Amino acid sequence: MLKAFQEYLSHLLQDNPGNYRFLLAASGGKDSIVLGDLFYCSGIPFGIAHMNFQLRGESSDGDERFVQAFAQRCDVACFTTAVDTKVYAAEQQLSTQMAARTMRYSWLEKIRQEQGFDYIVTAHHLNDSVETILYNFTKGSGIKGMLGIPAVNGRVIRPLLFATRTTIDAYYTQEELVHREDSSNAESGYARNWIRHQVVPNLQKLNPSFEQTVSRNLVYWQQINTWFEQEAAQIKAKIWHTEPLRHTLQLSSIQGHPALLTLLFHWLQGFGFVAEQISGIHASVLEQKQGKLFLSKSHKALIHQGTLIIETQNTSPAPPQLWPVEAFSLSLHGQKITISTYTKGPISIPHQPDIAWVDAAELSFPLELRHWRAGDVFYPLGMSGKPKKIQDYFTDEKIDRFAKDRIWLLVNGDGRIIWVLGFRVDDRFKIREDTTHFAQFQLIPELDLSKE
Repeated sequence: MLKAFQEYLSHLLQDNPGNYRFLLAASGGKDSIVLGDLFYCSGIPFGIAHMNFQLRGESSDGDERFVQAFAQRCDVACFTTAVDTKVYAAEQQLSTQMAARTMRYSWLEKIRQEQGFDYIVTAHHLNDSVETILYNFTKGSGIKGMLGIPAVNGRVIRPLLFATRTTIDAYYTQEELVHREDSSNAESGYARNWIRHQVVPNLQKLNPSFEQTVSRNLVYWQQINTWFEQEAAQIKAKIWHTEPLRHTLQLSSIQGHPALLTLLFHWLQGFGFVAEQISGIHASVLEQKQGKLFLSKSHKALIHQGTLIIETQNTSPAPPQLWPVEAFSLSLHGQKITISTYTKGPISIPHQPDIAWVDAAELSFPLELRHWRAGDVFYPLGMSGKPKKIQDYFTDEKIDRFAKDRIWLLVNGDGRIIWVLGFRVDDRFKIREDTTHFAQFQLIPELDLSKE
């Protein structure tokens, strides 16, 4: 096994392992002790790190002392820390296992950087990867979930992924090593332990070479995933448009794609949408349903005019703002709206969405800037003075429900709408032949000085 380990580690690094320094995450269990012994016998520079999760009282403290003694026998540096896992899990609203994992990797990376190690090394082996695949399969994780544990993930490497638990046990016995047993590993209450002790043994009865079969399949699945991600990226580049507040996918152009559901799952799970929601989005696209809304914990998605629009959930709409007569400008969430008054009007009124010219004599301060409300009516300029509901105007302009909730209305002191910002002036405020006082409103992006 020692030679296989050395060859696999060299393959992962594409270099001589002796050129690097490794920080081994050691629990004191059999796998991490075997890993440490392999590094020691290979003469590769390494140190050991152990996190005491304080979940098993004196037993946890015993693990820490055991790892320190092991590091001393190997004559390598040992880094330890104790954390209150249950308190952290409660504060972060995480499961105990997820809390432990989060704290562990964060601390390992901190030690790696401070002490000048090149890589963090964990003792995950092939059986761990098999169990991860089975767990992900039952949870419905898509293609990525079938790839198991990555051998290299940034600065984290796992050089035992080539080895089965049987192989590790054989090496452990041969080298007469000693380890600390974590009693929780035998408990079937944890999902992964149940898979380990109940599911995998039964699958091995069907196929005695089950782990090796999964290992071979992993090569195929990883290649399929690489090909799929390349194809998905090419399609995304053609149909995906990102703006400051939203993402839009022109799904009408790929409606007939044979892998549309898989593509949607690949793109949308990162926004918090679960499989059932993504299936609903897929069905709505095929049926060309309009206005269908889907909500994840963090985002919202809308099908509109052949596109899928994704935005972050906004739980607090912007409140109305009053514009006093003495103010020359008003900040408006990343924009500034200004007013300038003149005694002489423009030769011709420009058709620019960010500029509105109105009859200043009609203005009654304080003005108000607010979002539309049900029942709002205005008289769009150019429509022969006919009234129109704001909601109907948005529909005619094909403005989606996400965007219309962000559009501002400039409202006169008497309640009349002056301007649908960025779209249309109200006919009642238009400049006429007898107008003697002119006002120009303009929308200007505010500079973000923090980026200068």
